[in-house]
Amino acid sequence: MKVYTHPLSIFVVLIGVLYAITKYPATRATEKTSDEVLMCATEKNTALPASNFTPNLKASPAPLVRKNIYSLSPAEINSIKTGIAAMKALPITNKTSWLYQAAIHGTTAGPPQPSWNTCQHGTQFFFSWHRMYLYYFERILRAKSGNPNLTLPYWDYQTNPALHPDYRNSAPGNTLYDGTRNASINAGGSLPASISTSINTAMTKIPFNTFQSGIEGPHGSVHVSIGGNMGSVSRAGQDPCFWLHHTNVDRLWSKWIKMCGGRENPTSDNAWMNQTYTFFDENGNAVNMTSSQVINTAANLNYVYDLPASLPCNFKFPYLEWVVIRPYKFPRPLAFNQNLLRASFTEAKATEDLKKMSNLTLNLNNQEMPDQVLVDLNNVRIDKLPEGVIEIYLNLPTNEKPSPQSRSFVGVLDLFSAAAHATHTRKQVPVRVNISDAAARLGLKAADLSKIDLSFVVRGNTVRGQTIDTRSAINIGDMDLVIERPVKR
Repeated sequence: MKVYTHPLSIFVVLIGVLYAITKYPATRATEKTSDEVLMCATEKNTALPASNFTPNLKASPAPLVRKNIYSLSPAEINSIKTGIAAMKALPITNKTSWLYQAAIHGTTAGPPQPSWNTCQHGTQFFFSWHRMYLYYFERILRAKSGNPNLTLPYWDYQTNPALHPDYRNSAPGNTLYDGTRNASINAGGSLPASISTSINTAMTKIPFNTFQSGIEGPHGSVHVSIGGNMGSVSRAGQDPCFWLHHTNVDRLWSKWIKMCGGRENPTSDNAWMNQTYTFFDENGNAVNMTSSQVINTAANLNYVYDLPASLPCNFKFPYLEWVVIRPYKFPRPLAFNQNLLRASFTEAKATEDLKKMSNLTLNLNNQEMPDQVLVDLNNVRIDKLPEGVIEIYLNLPTNEKPSPQSRSFVGVLDLFSAAAHATHTRKQVPVRVNISDAAARLGLKAADLSKIDLSFVVRGNTVRGQTIDTRSAINIGDMDLVIERPVKR
């Protein structure tokens, strides 16, 4: 491990790879870098001429139940395999085929077809778009499988951090297996524990957009930790475990709502409610769907999760919106090479904005609704993804071993969404990191924010109790500090 410091008051500390004493090598499948990936579209409205969605309810009033993959019977798993095989047998031109459905999330194939490359990452439609995507994929898979009760299972990696064995079985004909994944995952390795810690933190966040943003970080880290097709926006949907993963993300949204305590969907946001996207049903027909139509999954989409019953939600969130007090500009922070063992900084002094920060009163410990302190990492370029995660720490003491249990732990860097924001012109939107909880635990005041440091720690997946040795290579153009304060209705 190496730690780098800088004499300026504002600096970023880079902690190199945490080496594990293990003979298990970090073997990665050959994959394209983010520069070669055709990224998701973020159009305001991608609706095509199509019929409008109507609820697809069964004659029975009871909705179908989406269950944990580890609780499925062999017959239920075989139904999924059968459905995938039937989809894979179809040409990419068929809208119900495996490759066409995967291309809706992302693809480099051409010529472009309706709804391709429309995935949403880093936007307010991340949850709603993926819920629509899962819903229509599930309908197609159910029809192809011949099982009228088939539902998409989820992978609760907080309980079982290793991928289900049926998805790792490389026997010929197993449609759940993907050989492009990182070797550690297909060997039964576990995802880093910092993913679970980051999810737990996100589940405490209110309102909706803060929670959604908090889930995107660990969501992206799962993609990158699995690697191969899953690590690329343009190929993620080709890996069968993509659907396990995103069904779990969808479950977390449902679970968050059931937790009550002011947790509610943005039903007063007309732009969110009316946002329309187009997908294809089991007959290949184009259907338009809005965010408002996916809020109630039991009534409109005929599914629920195997979650415990919740108490009535009587408490309403008392805030209308977040208002940015003001952004503060940091100097250019860092770039580091592929071994993550060298850091370089351009010489810069604290901006006038940062010097004035001492005049601000920061409310991090407000019991009702604290301020949010956010760091936007701008112009993130990814040259090599790790076989694991990049953890972020705030003001980590030099003599402290990095751990998700540390008071300095912030979360995991969302490298997947960073790639998703790129375009052919390399224009990117920031990767947002919420440092509020760590700042509160450390007792930071507004004036302290002008001299914070961030540490980036690469941590590999775990195989047979050993953390693998892995590397990464990213560049960060510059950083902005943003403080948000809620405004009451």
